Parts: sequence; C-alpha cells; structure tokens
Amino acid sequence: MPTVPRVLPCGKGQVLHSGYRDGVRERGQQQYQVRFGWGLAGAHRVAAGAHVVVWVDVLPDAAGTAAGVEGTHGPDGTHGPDSTHEPDGADSTHGPVGADGPDSTPDRHRTDHRAVARGLPVGPEVVAGHLGNATAVAERVTSLQAERGDRCVVAVVAAGSHHAAAGADAAEAAGESADVPDAPDFAVEDLLGAGAVIDALSAVGIDHCSPEAAAASAAYTGLRRAVKHLVSASEAARTLEPTQVHAALARGPELVTIRPGEHNRRA
Repeated sequence: MPTVPRVLPCGKGQVLHSGYRDGVRERGQQQYQVRFGWGLAGAHRVAAGAHVVVWVDVLPDAAGTAAGVEGTHGPDGTHGPDSTHEPDGADSTHGPVGADGPDSTPDRHRTDHRAVARGLPVGPEVVAGHLGNATAVAERVTSLQAERGDRCVVAVVAAGSHHAAAGADAAEAAGESADVPDAPDFAVEDLLGAGAVIDALSAVGIDHCSPEAAAASAAYTGLRRAVKHLVSASEAARTLEPTQVHAALARGPELVTIRPGEHNRRA
C-alpha cells in the first residue's frame, strides 16, 4: 500500500508553491526586521526600507582605514551619497564622553566614519557597532521605536576584509587598476561583532531575524567565551600591532552615530 505523505504546516517541511517561493526569493531579507549583510554592496541590498544600519568594523585594517570604504564607492562604482560634504551630525556620540568620546577618538576613526556614511544608502540612521557596544545599539533601536510608535527595521552590516587582488602590484606598476571584487572577504571578528549586536537586539525583543542574521547571532552566542581570543588570533589581527588589537577590543559601550537618519533631519 503506497505511503501517503503527511501534510505539514508551512515552515515544518511543507513544499511551497513555486509562485510564493519566487516571491520570497525576490524580496531577499526584506520580510525580516533584523537583517545581515557584508560590505557596502551587501548594505545596499539589505538596507532597503531599513531605519537603522549598524556598521560593524571591529578591527582597523593594516593601512588604518575602514575595511571596504577606500574611495567611498558604492556597489555600482560611483561615489556614495553626500560625497561633496560631510553628513550633518556625523560621528556624534550618545552617552558620556569617555575612551571612545569625540575628544579622544583618533582622527583616523572619524575619517573612516565619514567614508562609511558616504558609501551607505541614503535614509537610515547609521551607527557604529562592535563587541563593546552591542547593548547601546539595542537601546538606540528600542528608543527609536518608541519615538516612531512603530517597529524599526535594522540592517546589521559586517565590513569584512579587503585584500589586494592577485596581480594588483603588477597592474599598478603598469599604470592600470586591478579588478577588485565588490564583496569583502570573510572576517571572523566582524561576524562575531555583528552577532553580538543581533544577540543584543534579540534580548530586548527585536528578534524577527533573517536566517543570515540568526546564523551570525548563533556564531557569537556559541563562541561567546572565546570571542576575544578568536579576534586576537584572527587573520586581520595578525597584520596589526598587538596594541592596536587590544585597543579595538577595549572600546567602550558608548554609541557613535555615524550619520543621522532622515527622521532626525525632519524633526
């Protein structure tokens, strides 16, 4: 006697109608409140309709610039928005001025943030996230939700690493530009930093996560006790001085706003 397959509810093994499945594919992560992507190209994909973008760049690169923002180009090769002037209110600090306050933040970090602001999509508020301020990021999102009287969509973006393309030195010597991929390389420190932010959002009830965001959060929660060791031993850390890595891991809980959102400018 042939076996009759069980009819399961959606999400429990049921095969979706092809039309519905294609619709979900077209929307990508847009049906989720908390999303996760890599680099500027990923930000332009997952930040559609978002109210807050959290740019996670845990370690500086060896050149002292923010990963993936050299030249401040968007994914289409053009300069990002506001490339002719600095965003109003960029790089402001919420909370007490301390180790990460505006008076003690190195000029390099301020320059990096301006470059990030120019490369990211126009509209959402952009804040800097890292391992030390995940709770402050979550508090900012809940505060913004209270101001709006509605939920906030959050795009968490890991900066990732960018390495010189194969043959880049030869191309430069010949006066030509080397082809560089839009997507950054995987960076474990940024994955863990993004996971910390997503975990903090879940802790305050903002937990409608995309699978990508859920996986980043699980990486952080599963490795929570080893995070500092993993970051210190990472590929990116090995290109830096130990003092630079220590300073990055010692950053405080203050929230740095890289760029205010359109809702702030209208207020």
